[in-house]
Amino acid sequence: MRRFEEDGFRMKFLDEKALPDILSLQEEVARCLPDPKIFHLQSEESLWHNFQIERSVIGVLAEDRLAAFSIIRVPGDASENLGRDLSIPSEELGNVAHLQAIAVHPEYRGRGLQRKMERAHIGVIEEMGFKHICCTISPQNPVSLHNTLECGFLIKALRPKFEGWWRFILHRSFPRERMIRHEEIRISGSDIAGQAELLSRGFVGFKMAFVPGGFEVFYEREY
Repeated sequence: MRRFEEDGFRMKFLDEKALPDILSLQEEVARCLPDPKIFHLQSEESLWHNFQIERSVIGVLAEDRLAAFSIIRVPGDASENLGRDLSIPSEELGNVAHLQAIAVHPEYRGRGLQRKMERAHIGVIEEMGFKHICCTISPQNPVSLHNTLECGFLIKALRPKFEGWWRFILHRSFPRERMIRHEEIRISGSDIAGQAELLSRGFVGFKMAFVPGGFEVFYEREY
């Protein structure tokens, strides 16, 4: 991970000793959200298991305070492997890693911390030899969606996850996918049915833009 120390922030890999701070920060993030469906809380047990993988947890410190964290997970052949949602062949599921959770304290938003952590963890996952990175993002969280698309992910599916909450399922491969000739469509980010229909027709979401009253997602497919 490239050293990151600027504007009073310091990014580093965390170990189990940071578990109480992570649990506290995710609770604070959840309390500040307009809808609890936006952010899926990680259990203490699942967080502990993630720490068993080297470099799986990144934290950003503001002085000695945890300002943000990013967690990766290696799901293996577990039923919740997001590769199953994307029809990745069963023999490839062992090459899937998840960006499992990212959280930024409300006081430190707007500083680009999410993108910095995502890019750092993308580098870690590539160094570990994985071929696929997947993550989920709520349609009610356009800022996170924008940041993740900016990091080279593509929207590949949109379906209920967790407790039936709608989630975009995003994917990035190594090497990255390239569209050669494509058809492009813009659609409102709040149009769940419309986006699901585009995805069923082979479109992928690759960009978004904020517009008055909401946001639009750009979809494309090869032809």
